[in-house]
Amino acid sequence: MTSLRPATLLLVALFAVACSHEDAPQQEAAAEYQSQPARNPDRKVSGLPAGALHAQRVAVMDMNGFEQPLPALFALVPVGWRTQGGVSWGQQFMCTNGYNFNWVAQSPDGLQTVAILPQYKWEANNYGAAPSSPGCQSAPINSIQQYLNAVVNQMRPGARIVDFRPRPDLAAKFSNLQNATPTAMGDMRTWIEAGEVLVEYQENGRAMRGVVAATAALSLMRTRGVSPGQTMEAFTGFAFPGFVASGPAEQFSSQLAETIRQSFLANPAWQANISRHNGAIARVAAQEVAKQAKAISEYNDYVSLLRQQVSQTQAASDERRQRQFGEVIRGTQNYDDANAPGGRVELSNLYDHAWRLNDGSYVLSNDSSFEPYRDLGVEGQKLAPTQ
Repeated sequence: MTSLRPATLLLVALFAVACSHEDAPQQEAAAEYQSQPARNPDRKVSGLPAGALHAQRVAVMDMNGFEQPLPALFALVPVGWRTQGGVSWGQQFMCTNGYNFNWVAQSPDGLQTVAILPQYKWEANNYGAAPSSPGCQSAPINSIQQYLNAVVNQMRPGARIVDFRPRPDLAAKFSNLQNATPTAMGDMRTWIEAGEVLVEYQENGRAMRGVVAATAALSLMRTRGVSPGQTMEAFTGFAFPGFVASGPAEQFSSQLAETIRQSFLANPAWQANISRHNGAIARVAAQEVAKQAKAISEYNDYVSLLRQQVSQTQAASDERRQRQFGEVIRGTQNYDDANAPGGRVELSNLYDHAWRLNDGSYVLSNDSSFEPYRDLGVEGQKLAPTQ
């Protein structure tokens, strides 16, 4: 099984029961800034309809990337859950332009966990060259299923992958990246794959269950080599930030996991900053590749051009990647909410009805007879779907 370096992937608590980070100052500050549990998390919620979700909005913070701390994303998690982490920056993330996601949310008892699966980029070729992007790894991964298998094997050796299913709904969000392009010496093809695995494992003698979902852009460039009949191939894979959820097998709810996954929404201000950052790096990378191409032999010139074309294609998708991250993890229903930015809020489409309570939290349910004050003792308003 392919090994994915933890330092590169930021493999954080994907299936861990406990979430205790020791690099405290930055992450504790981020957690304090972003973790906003309900004002009274111990309040009894027995009045909720069966299967309903009482959720609060939290922020995934980028504390150090730009001039001031910014929420990178927003998400809905059950009331009383705690969040930790956010966007991390450092030299160890050169392959993904200097940053990655390191965010986890947990239930009050610490048994149920959801997390953002960090983005990851890898390369492979048939001519023995090292990866062209600084900090990236060579890895023989050529499908989303292989990638998910490698992630699970890295984080939870011995875990059993019970099922794999394609997620065309996630892949569709990136359909504009798919293309087949003739080049001067061959062709290049980019396609999108998305999938989800269901995992079972033991933790301290307890049966656990989890899901891991991800979407990847896969690119293959073929070009003529120097020798007659030689074909040179360069493969690049980029896994967008994905999603992980886990918990005790008897408590694990795929509906809850999917509802939280759907709720992630990108912050436009952070998106604009990160797009400018990615664009600047892409321009520098293209300039460096062009300089190198002038200084190498005829054979290596083919290799350099190959790398340049792959790099330019990947760079062109960097900004689109950030714009679409918020979309790839949604699948929601818009509701009119005068108290939300822009007058509307995106909530899960797995429930038929939604209410906003006066404490800022939300209740999602399939029971239309729910009344906030009668059932919970809290004023609230039923939200109407946006037309």
